[in-house]
Amino acid sequence: MHPQNCTQPTPPSRSKLPFRCTGSVVDSAPMVFLILGDANADLSGTLTRFPHEGDDAPMTSLAFSSGGSGANVATALAKLGARARLVTAVGRDPGADVALEAARRAGVDLSFVQTHPTLPTGHCFVAISPGGERTFMSFRGANAALSCSDGSAVWKDVKHLHVAGHALLEGAQRDATLEMMEEASRRAIPISLDICLPLVRAWPAEVFALAPRILVLFGNKRELGALAPPGREACEAAIAALALAGAPLVVGKLGAEGAVVAEGSGRTFLPACPAEVRDTTGAGDGFVAAFIYAIRRGASPAHAAMLGNAAGALVVSRPGAAASLPGREELAQALSAQGASELAFQLFMKDTPHLGRET
Repeated sequence: MHPQNCTQPTPPSRSKLPFRCTGSVVDSAPMVFLILGDANADLSGTLTRFPHEGDDAPMTSLAFSSGGSGANVATALAKLGARARLVTAVGRDPGADVALEAARRAGVDLSFVQTHPTLPTGHCFVAISPGGERTFMSFRGANAALSCSDGSAVWKDVKHLHVAGHALLEGAQRDATLEMMEEASRRAIPISLDICLPLVRAWPAEVFALAPRILVLFGNKRELGALAPPGREACEAAIAALALAGAPLVVGKLGAEGAVVAEGSGRTFLPACPAEVRDTTGAGDGFVAAFIYAIRRGASPAHAAMLGNAAGALVVSRPGAAASLPGREELAQALSAQGASELAFQLFMKDTPHLGRET
């Protein structure tokens, strides 16, 4: 697969918000990805049919696992060989161990995970339809009580800040996230943002206000559709509006349709990789992690989306969120199978000690 060339991003416009889109997308210095977002204990159930209100529908499987977009992206980055540092909050309960288990096993830096004395760990019930589509019912718990990480230690070697959309939704976590985004700008650290439905429903104007300050803005079809002006083709209208607002790079995660990369007026469409869909939970997080990993390794946005599509296809083919996230060897094989062996070599097979976790 050889994606067409992308146009260069339009320069970000000015805004009243203090933080800006800054920094290069290529960096050979020791690199840490700092991730702000939720960590949840997921309870996933596979349904024989999706119930109506008041209905009674049987499930064919049930499992506890690590989840939450922040924890998922951090775990995915670590499994790719990157150094990932997670800032989130959990409770003093068994759910905290479940929420952080996958990240801990992958080698994510959890030094800045906060433990709330009274609020429970966030939980999410994931209802999986027979076709593999997931529906979330979330209790945010300690996530929303995250306080700002003071001091410079959290920023050591950080070259990229990723914000999961729920971190901007409410409470102390929202305030802390905005403060840390401002600090990232002061330090000339690029920021990526993956929006979520609750965020675009609660703060649609702010998403557009933030757009020029974000190096890469991600959204899936439903999230982008919720931002679109009425009476327009939802996904493209939202992407065009975000580009007009000054977003340098907008990436649409289109599921079975693949992905679209938008830089200014330019569009590059990348088809999805074939996959037998079992569970779509975590596919977007896997895509995001693969994309920002690739672009910080110097890949073009189109090639980064190619890697993201490969990651998403692997995630949907197996159950669970964090547990289904692929590692570097799997993704290298997936790229090679698509005829992209050179890209796989550049991303995964070259000697890249600056991306390896400290031992």
